[in-house]
Amino acid sequence: MKTSAIPRLVGGFLLCLVTHAVAEPPKPPVGFRWIPNPAFTDEFDGTKLDADKWHDHHPRWRGRAPAMFVPDTITLKDGMMQIRNRMLDQPDGPFTIAGGAVVSKSEEAFFGYYECRMKASAISMSSTFWMSNRGRQTEHGRVSLELDIQETVGGPTRLPRFALTMNSNTHVWLGGDSTAKGNHVEVSPSTSEAFHTYGAWWVDATTVHFYHNDKLVGTVHPDTRLSETPFDQPMHVNMVTETYDWETPPTPEEVNNPEINTTYYDWVRAYTLTPAGEPLSYAEFRKLQTTPREWKDDQGMTSELALLIKVEDDMVHLRTRDKSVLRIPVKALCAEDRHILHRISLMK
Repeated sequence: MKTSAIPRLVGGFLLCLVTHAVAEPPKPPVGFRWIPNPAFTDEFDGTKLDADKWHDHHPRWRGRAPAMFVPDTITLKDGMMQIRNRMLDQPDGPFTIAGGAVVSKSEEAFFGYYECRMKASAISMSSTFWMSNRGRQTEHGRVSLELDIQETVGGPTRLPRFALTMNSNTHVWLGGDSTAKGNHVEVSPSTSEAFHTYGAWWVDATTVHFYHNDKLVGTVHPDTRLSETPFDQPMHVNMVTETYDWETPPTPEEVNNPEINTTYYDWVRAYTLTPAGEPLSYAEFRKLQTTPREWKDDQGMTSELALLIKVEDDMVHLRTRDKSVLRIPVKALCAEDRHILHRISLMK
């Protein structure tokens, strides 16, 4: 950080059906801890879907023909949410198959960690866990976002390896077209043979880390051609089974077979970061006021040796070696520095 201009500081592998796997979010940054986000967390231990938390359909989309979203495909049983696909009793226009969609009522999913434990159906329909939003008006038109954590087909007919892959994508939509960047990693056993845990750490507006069974498997930086900070808007969470236009739909015999037609969601969980730590001791506080310390920006690229003067609201005041006083937004500092200021806020 330059004191003259103060520039840019802002800146067994197969678990049985009834076993609950232990999963943990990634290690948090220094000075932070994960806390559950209840709006997007559910163990599915009840007898019916939590209507305060979830839609049993997609509120703005009927589905992609030939499958439409039908609420009665969704049940809670054996501590899991199940979406059991079937043929419609009567065709509804182009729709002949009943799929399912569970969509969060909250549309405020934002930076944080999102994961689910899922076992796909073994037919040529999707089993998915993803996020999306309605979009916002920009100078380019209406731009919307989509974060696909896992899109799999457990019984593919055209692309056999689709059942052996965690298929993750980031989409920035403009009208009906998207700029996409994705991450694809092989998994074993197949997505319909065993439960897998799929997770995404939505770090910030330009970074998403993907996890399979608690292991980091890839990082994606969403396309920035429409915006320098493309993933800067909240979304809602979706768990959906549907048909794809590039995949052959299942036969009536397959889609009505209860041995293979069901996607199982053991749980879905979400976490957000919050500062952690004990109050700063008076001795530590006095040292910050009397001994110059290196303060760094949020990218760790620039720094300043300075004394702490005071913290007020969301600003920190520092005195440099040449006696200049800097007023810096707390959010522009690195995680370690924000943690120190948080510990100061805990002092009595």
